[in-house]
Amino acid sequence: MASVAALPHGRNLPAATTIALAAGAAGAGLIALSVAVPWLIVFRGLQPVSGFVLEGGPLAGLAVVALGLLAVGATMGGGRILRALALAGGVAVAADALLLQSRILAYVADPGPAGLLTQPTAGSGAALMALGGALILVPIVTLPMRSSRLGAGAGARVAMSVALIVAGWIHLLLVPAHLEEATVLGLGFLAAGLAQILLAGLALWRPRGWTLGLVVALNVTLLAIYAYAVLVGLPFGAPGEHAEATGLVLGAGEPVDLYGAMSTLAELASAGIAFMLLTPAESPVAARAAAQ
Repeated sequence: MASVAALPHGRNLPAATTIALAAGAAGAGLIALSVAVPWLIVFRGLQPVSGFVLEGGPLAGLAVVALGLLAVGATMGGGRILRALALAGGVAVAADALLLQSRILAYVADPGPAGLLTQPTAGSGAALMALGGALILVPIVTLPMRSSRLGAGAGARVAMSVALIVAGWIHLLLVPAHLEEATVLGLGFLAAGLAQILLAGLALWRPRGWTLGLVVALNVTLLAIYAYAVLVGLPFGAPGEHAEATGLVLGAGEPVDLYGAMSTLAELASAGIAFMLLTPAESPVAARAAAQ
């Protein structure tokens, strides 16, 4: 964690810090594992349903944001508010995973009329996610954080980075579904998601003009592509593939669903903040950001 970097060189880490870091690393590992392993298995063990298909993907993204806020609070300040936000995120991960595990167990116990066909059994994924969420709470609660106030400029960069991670994570979650439509579409979602998450780190820790410019350029490009996909439709996939899709229909293309709306808002927010930070002469917040 970034707080370790502040310790004097040549000294061993305190035992409590070592335990907290180990718990956080173990929790992050369990969360990553839980996304890949089955949460539910149907058809006599023939069809596993991974956490990526269920709620594991979004919960893993929430855990990433929580740990990122912890790192920011340990190095840049604003520890009180950022610890509270990270704590809320970690608790949400553990609690929601436990809730979903209870729902899976209830379904396995009483699968209804289709039970003879599906014969469901519970997987270990939800339990691993809940345990991982509980373990990341250890560093969130115990590691030292900077109590100094997070400046307006730094706060703007944190907000921009969180928005980028949200948009990028949504793109990654949608990769499998879009690979089924067209390989180029799935690879495009993968590239967009990875680029947004990479820029989230660069723009936060290395806020240079070119990184902020890339944030604006990338998000404006993705917004334009999505607008065309909604209003006109992209030339990929089978004809009429969105006929049964649910969401707000604004044109001849795909309807706007929850993920589409969330990613659009996140991209608008991150592009707007990055543009503001690029124009310090007109923006007092951006001027203070440049000085920090």
